Amino acid sequence: MTISTTQKLHKQLPSMFNTENNPIWKALVEAIGESDQDIADLVENVRKQFFVKTASRPYLDRLGAQSQVQRPRFVGMSDPDFREFIPIMSYQPKQVKLVFDKLLDLFFMKDATTSFIQTTNYAPFVLEDGWTLEYIVDAHNEERVEFRASEFTNITAATADEIVAAINRQTRYSYAIAYDDSLTKRTYIRIFTNTIGSKGSVSLTGGLSNIGLQFNGFNTLAGLGTNTEWNVVKVGDTVTFTYVSGDDPGLTHVQAGDIVLIDMALNRGSFVIKSVDLASQSFSFENKFATAGNYTQTSNTDLRFMEAYVANVWRRERRAITWEVSPGEIVVELPPSPPIVKRLRKGASHINGNIQVMSSRDSDSSLTIVDASDFPSSGKFLIKRQERISTEYNDASTSNFDHFGRLISDQPVYSYTGKSGNQLTGITPDLPAIAGFNKVNMVSATRSANYATVVTSTDHNLSVGEYAIIDGSTDALVLPLDGTWKVTEITDSTTFKVLSPGDDGVATGGTVRIERLGLSPDNTQILLRTSKLEPTMPGPYMWDTEAPYVLSSYTTNLTTAIPAGTTARNIQVDANDIPDAEGRLVFSFGTEREEGPVRYFFKPSSTAISIDPAYIFQYSHSAGDAVTMIRRRGGIQFSGLGTERGAYITDPAAAREVLQELMEEIKSVGVFLNFLIRYPEQYYATVDVYRSGVDPDDTYWEAQH
Repeated sequence: MTISTTQKLHKQLPSMFNTENNPIWKALVEAIGESDQDIADLVENVRKQFFVKTASRPYLDRLGAQSQVQRPRFVGMSDPDFREFIPIMSYQPKQVKLVFDKLLDLFFMKDATTSFIQTTNYAPFVLEDGWTLEYIVDAHNEERVEFRASEFTNITAATADEIVAAINRQTRYSYAIAYDDSLTKRTYIRIFTNTIGSKGSVSLTGGLSNIGLQFNGFNTLAGLGTNTEWNVVKVGDTVTFTYVSGDDPGLTHVQAGDIVLIDMALNRGSFVIKSVDLASQSFSFENKFATAGNYTQTSNTDLRFMEAYVANVWRRERRAITWEVSPGEIVVELPPSPPIVKRLRKGASHINGNIQVMSSRDSDSSLTIVDASDFPSSGKFLIKRQERISTEYNDASTSNFDHFGRLISDQPVYSYTGKSGNQLTGITPDLPAIAGFNKVNMVSATRSANYATVVTSTDHNLSVGEYAIIDGSTDALVLPLDGTWKVTEITDSTTFKVLSPGDDGVATGGTVRIERLGLSPDNTQILLRTSKLEPTMPGPYMWDTEAPYVLSSYTTNLTTAIPAGTTARNIQVDANDIPDAEGRLVFSFGTEREEGPVRYFFKPSSTAISIDPAYIFQYSHSAGDAVTMIRRRGGIQFSGLGTERGAYITDPAAAREVLQELMEEIKSVGVFLNFLIRYPEQYYATVDVYRSGVDPDDTYWEAQH
């Protein structure tokens, strides 16, 4: 505990003076002590400016200049980043590749320069006391982490921070972080190697904690049974698990070299699979402590599988690494724009609304999001679509395929009128349908004149125009009824007709299913269109200093239409808070029918406004069109205090070009650099996604593309 200067003075004076209670002595000592403390604080702050690790701008820039290192221009490099930049450029040994790797790490961050693995599950995580995590770092350093219930508030609902702390306490060659995904609004765990660049790697080797964490390579298609029975045979150290009955374990998705995670009594552990025999539905591995017998899974976490996944930075789509392809030749592969270009929230262009993830679509007019605390009681939102289709394979297993859409200009806007907890209600228009996979048993299908009438045992839940898939039926037809047919008529909840060309006849048994493409029930983003009903965010805006007027926050909507070419003494509007004083109004602002300002005099009532009867309307305005009061005539007048947060545009490629120039400056004589700039393939699919071996100032590439 730090003792202040005032406390030290109290302790140094004789106790008989009772300085801490006597008001005269106390005032005198505190006056002297506060003055001394101010001097001590000043000395300490001055002392910090003598060292790179503690100095701040402008003294940090002066320390860098002493080592002939300047803060790169056009980058917006912060003080913490510049503190790392100075030793890279000055103090460290001039090992070219090492310096390049550290520069890339500074400019592009760890996720582009360093190998890591990430959980596919998200917090909270379900773990058990004693479960372990085992992996190899950089191909030869083994790491083993054991999770103990005593380290968690509740190990069956472990937080990401608790798991990260447990990992970092026990590892030497790697470290973990909690990663908050801004898109999914969920928290995952990443484990990084300490080695920057292409030589680093993280290789999973086992540990039952993967059942709960599900790192990269976890098999989501096999071992899902809750009543799967296994026969375990042991010959020497070789153990063979053979499927007996119950839920299909999905061994078609498993291969030799994968890892089996077993959490069943007498056979607990993780093991590398030596062989898989699909004919006998069995797999083998080595375990000298295994116990033979019959074992039945009681949960889909009792036995799972995972790939022996190896994470290398060169496997990532977005990467910044160096390759020493031959002595004296280095290839530097990097994305087009480094994140070191700072775009701070204050003054930056951003969405003035909350972004949340839909957790369930409750009906056509209601949905539930993860956290609605920042959503107003009513408002408008957009949906960034994530479409999904659930497909069935021949082995009766299903898989989801997701397609991420993009916001486009004609995206529909949804309004909601109520909020209950995290549920938004009263939504209009109707929400898009959720992806569906509906499968029912078929009683019969009778084909006549190229149409088949299908009867199901339960509600088929089909609509006209959809495609029904008939599978597994029994018939004696030349052209069987099994296939995908378009629904042409719905007779009732268990009978429908499909267009099915072929010979007449009857089929029985089998199933009818439909695989609907639709909205994903999870990870679909809900974007609030307005931050609040009364926005308090002052920007960003592209200010027009020559605009004819400045709008106010007072607005309402017409309840009675105004035809073009007419005048009006009073206009009828919704109840509003427009001041009951003379002012001016703009009608249909932002549309092709915008007009005004129109002078108004007063408000006869809360739903009427008296306007200039001499004004002739140039456009027709319908009921529901906006009416907005202007603040004043003329453009924006800036305060000079910087409180008007205007939008600004930065060149994201400038920092990359600065980095390339730095690398050219510090490279050794005789070292040849080839820059390989990897552009996002999904945006540049029609051209070569690489720009290689050209100077940043060379315009040839731009001319060719």
